Amino acid sequence: MAEDYMRRTRQRRYATRQDVINGVKSYYVAGRILEKEQADAITMNCLGAFRNQEVSLPCIAWSRMNDDGIPAICEADYGAVASQIMVQYLFDRPGFQQDPVADTSEDAIIGAHCSCPTRLNGFDKSPEPFDLVHHHGNRDAVPRTLWRKGMRVTSVDVLPGGDPSFWKGAGVADKPSRVLISVGTVLENMEVPPSGGCVVSVKVKFDGNQEVLSFPGFHQVFFYGDYKEKLRDFCQLYKIEAQVV
Repeated sequence: MAEDYMRRTRQRRYATRQDVINGVKSYYVAGRILEKEQADAITMNCLGAFRNQEVSLPCIAWSRMNDDGIPAICEADYGAVASQIMVQYLFDRPGFQQDPVADTSEDAIIGAHCSCPTRLNGFDKSPEPFDLVHHHGNRDAVPRTLWRKGMRVTSVDVLPGGDPSFWKGAGVADKPSRVLISVGTVLENMEVPPSGGCVVSVKVKFDGNQEVLSFPGFHQVFFYGDYKEKLRDFCQLYKIEAQVV
């Protein structure tokens, strides 16, 4: 798997061959856990592995799992797990869980994280080009997927509700779940460096008049295509509150 990544990448910066091997080890470890637990999706508190420990970060493993149609999410975020499951099962493509950063100069949102799938067009479609670079913590190897400029994208964010015993530790009360939906257009891929932050940083101009400094939600999942109406239909069918922002 490591050799395949190094063969297909546009370029490899900083990340060594061993970095790539270390990164893909997590894919096999996570696969064993999923098999043992008979699970459909996976997440972990990966920030806890960010310290100086001899453990590989799951970034490249999560990217590959999402490419393979296995929902994998960073930072033990239950809402993002639900969002990724929704995207993959409804639209046959992976999404990109990201940290939103407001760009007031262009009234846009920069979605930044270090784990992004490459098969953004669909599980059975050709992957987008990518670079192999270091995680922003200067360790391991992660794919820096390049998003197509001008591409229409949808953002979805599931805010968990309902039975609090199900969302263990998520801090939700007994209230209905909500889904935040936005649609916009890819403006550019930020270069990191010189820009700071996570290595995959895609700038999106969303439709509507929502102020970017108060853009609601966190860890929203971006994915290719304009699926606002289909998501609203799905939420109506399953009695989930949908909010277009």
